[in-house]
Order: sequence, then structure tokens, then C-alpha cells
Amino acid sequence: MIQPNEVNPKITELNNLLIAGKIKPTIYWKFIDDSISNETCANCEGKVNTNTYNELNRKEYFISALCNECQVYFFEEAI
Repeated sequence: MIQPNEVNPKITELNNLLIAGKIKPTIYWKFIDDSISNETCANCEGKVNTNTYNELNRKEYFISALCNECQVYFFEEAI
């Protein structure tokens, strides 16, 4: 499992393919939607229980599929 302070290689690969125009955004969003449907984090792939999240982190999870710990890593500068 990827640690919350690392970037999942799947995310890196999807971003690179998206930037290169080799995949459509719908492929990337399917990855995010699948994570949300499976109640997992798109980055660390850990199980997620959004009932324990505050309102802002819950909203962010349903946008990015990032768990609390990964949100801190990805958005550290914004905090």
C-alpha cells in the first residue's frame, strides 16, 4: 500500500497520459469514481469512512477521492 506521504504511481501515470493527450479526462475521472464507489483512497488505496470526516474533508473526498491523511499531503501548502 502507498503511504499517505507518497504519490501513487497510478495517479502519476494517469496524469502523464492525460497531459500527453493519450487518454480522455473521462478515464481519469473513472479512476476517481471507482475509488469513491469502493470507499477507498485514490492515492494510498486505504479504506475510507467519510462519516468520521469533518464537512470540508468529506466534500474534498467526493471530489478527489483522497483520504484525510492524503489530503494533508497533497494540500499541505493550502492548510
